[in-house]
Amino acid sequence: MAGVWEEALVEEAIYLIAHLAQSEQHLMEIEGETKLEDLMPIIDGLRNKRKVVGDVLFSVLRIEGEKEKEEFRTKLESLWCSLKHLAMALVHCDETVEKLIRRLECHLQGGDMEKAKELSEKVKELYKVRQSIRNFMKE
Repeated sequence: MAGVWEEALVEEAIYLIAHLAQSEQHLMEIEGETKLEDLMPIIDGLRNKRKVVGDVLFSVLRIEGEKEKEEFRTKLESLWCSLKHLAMALVHCDETVEKLIRRLECHLQGGDMEKAKELSEKVKELYKVRQSIRNFMKE
């Protein structure tokens, strides 16, 4: 039973990391377009919260690292960075599928079954990509 709970914990933490990173990204887009310097402390706060979640996750999984001499980035930091990017890739994969499904529904409503079938296959391909990312993160 502990394995199921641990797997669920890891998956939820990964999604939490991804959504915090996505929030940072969206706020940076707004800040870049509007020059609202007021958003920088909020963005920095989200980044720090994301790092806390990563620290908690690595602590629970008992993943530790130490700074090697004169390295730009430790192995643990590289692992963290990869985890963050994979988590964001999952979110973007979900958002891409959502947009394809909307387009598929439009073709179904318009009676274009050939295009709907083509899009349905594309959705299935993206679900396979999503599953492969999840499987990679579990290993």
